[in-house]
Amino acid sequence: MALSGHELAFMGMPPYLEARQALVEAAEAWIFLGSDIGAPRQPNLIHASNDALEQWIVTTLGEQGLSVDAKEQHSSRARGETAAIQRGGGQFVTLACGSPVFHNVADRWPEAVDVSLLARYSRALAHGAHRLAGCLSAVT
Repeated sequence: MALSGHELAFMGMPPYLEARQALVEAAEAWIFLGSDIGAPRQPNLIHASNDALEQWIVTTLGEQGLSVDAKEQHSSRARGETAAIQRGGGQFVTLACGSPVFHNVADRWPEAVDVSLLARYSRALAHGAHRLAGCLSAVT
């Protein structure tokens, strides 16, 4: 699913979850793609709710030659839309990158996006999600 309203109090997430409360815990994994993925020369950060999902994203990124620059502790407070999943007891993993021009008029292509880096992240996550969907029971 894709959500809108991040800048407007996450207005897409609450209505979606209100109508599907059981889905938070029933879903095998919530994968959140955070801000600025593909920003040139910027570190990334992952936050996973458990060791299995953390290892999944580390392996997934590594297959495209992408390293993990920083990791949040599993129990640390999730940010953004992920917080609602964490509060509801759901399993999640988040990937985000930094950017000196986040939510700024200068946050635009081509200066703020490395297209080849973004493509590597995209390939990694597409392949990883496909693999995860084939072996969901292993991610608990």
